[in-house]
Amino acid sequence: MAFPRLVKAFFKTRPNRFLVLAEVRGKLVRVASADPGRLRELLLPGRELRLIPATTPGRKTSYTLALVRHAGVWVSLIPALANQIFEGALARQGVPGIRGRVLEREVSREGSRFDFLVGVNGRRVLTEVKSATLVVSGRAYFPDAPTARGARHVRELTRHVRLGGHSLLVFLVQRSDAHDLTPHAANDPILAAALKEAQRAGVTIRAYRCDVGPTGCTLLGRIPYKSPE
Repeated sequence: MAFPRLVKAFFKTRPNRFLVLAEVRGKLVRVASADPGRLRELLLPGRELRLIPATTPGRKTSYTLALVRHAGVWVSLIPALANQIFEGALARQGVPGIRGRVLEREVSREGSRFDFLVGVNGRRVLTEVKSATLVVSGRAYFPDAPTARGARHVRELTRHVRLGGHSLLVFLVQRSDAHDLTPHAANDPILAAALKEAQRAGVTIRAYRCDVGPTGCTLLGRIPYKSPE
């Protein structure tokens, strides 16, 4: 996925989960943040950022946070981009291990809304895509912060399989330096337990990393998913 024109900036502070203050050409600006994670290892004073200029009249923020430079790589901080990357790669048959097409978007099942219904080998597969940004020594962890919504999605994907359906959970690491991915059990033991149960029930779980830069973000390849201990 290609980015629009991005503006170079430097991180100053983060007053709350949805607001960042950054420096653009010596001026302090307000930046909307779409990623609700803690991002403690990413958003540090002086870190180089890339911002999307706001185009909506009357907005309280002048920009939207797109990228941060960390440990020599760019990291995308737009969680919703994960769906676009996955769908675009799927359309090009560029998702290793998955050959199919999107049949529906924003599918309501089991009292929740899921990202896609994907047709794979004649099967209708209920699919949820999760964005990950936390990487420590080459290992990606999900989630960065506890997510009750994420645990609910996993439990409902599991229930869908037990009722005779097919479910797919995709973790998309929006950076290039991850070698594998595992649930962050210390951060969210409830989600980690739900993922372990999902895998036992037959939910397909896949993890991928991305090539990220100021010009865009594309799916780079599959990485191993490591089940929680």
